[in-house]
Amino acid sequence: MVYPLQHKPFWMTTDLKMLRYSAHLPLSGIGAAGQQHIRDAHVVLIGVGGLGCASAQYLVSSGIGKLTLCDFDTVAESNLSRQILYRTTDVGRVKVEAAIESLQALNPESELRSVTRRMRDVDMQALFPDCDLVIDASDNYGTRLAVNRNCLALKVPWVMASCIRMEGQIMFLRPDLPQQPCYRCAYGKAPDTLEDCPGAGIFAPVAGIAGASAAHFALAHLAGLQVPAGLHLFDASNWQWQSLRINKHPHCKDCGPGMGPG
Repeated sequence: MVYPLQHKPFWMTTDLKMLRYSAHLPLSGIGAAGQQHIRDAHVVLIGVGGLGCASAQYLVSSGIGKLTLCDFDTVAESNLSRQILYRTTDVGRVKVEAAIESLQALNPESELRSVTRRMRDVDMQALFPDCDLVIDASDNYGTRLAVNRNCLALKVPWVMASCIRMEGQIMFLRPDLPQQPCYRCAYGKAPDTLEDCPGAGIFAPVAGIAGASAAHFALAHLAGLQVPAGLHLFDASNWQWQSLRINKHPHCKDCGPGMGPG
């Protein structure tokens, strides 16, 4: 349903289904039509740790129609400082189950689904065609490469979010636009194994900032807004953002001619 313009301001809507999201309605470029796009959308979120918890909270509070949470891990006490959907009583529970319980209480209008296993190519190939956008909030480079390969093959837009120590990184990728660079174009010289978050440390608010930024990029795209291109770097130690232009690599291992998932 597309809501027509009204004589009174959007934020004074009497539509109870829109009342929850009334703060979005007067925003230029969103309005009732953009909010409806958000309500119609399906997002797949890979990883429900520090990044994923913040992303999921904003996606659901903003009225995402369907959210599929993918994580094989259980809640540990060391997670609680930054993984904001979990409580002390959740320690030992499967993360996606505990997360869905919190998210349902936050907004029962969103349809929530779960995948409780480590995501492989075959899982992504089965799940991604049914979604409008993927957010990768995993904690390792290998998973991000797999998401990149499969989103390229299926032409599904996705948001990459990562964080480590005092640093966060965000990138919005458009495999549906052939001339746009892919994730490996940005990290092509990196080995297939990089330092992962576990063991390296992370300042708790940095995970929240990066995760909320990923939700912002996702929701903005779904609502019809322009999302800034490039790789966006956040340095919390100096409180600075830096945006880097990424060019498509003509011989990229993933998006070059004839490349794709094996």
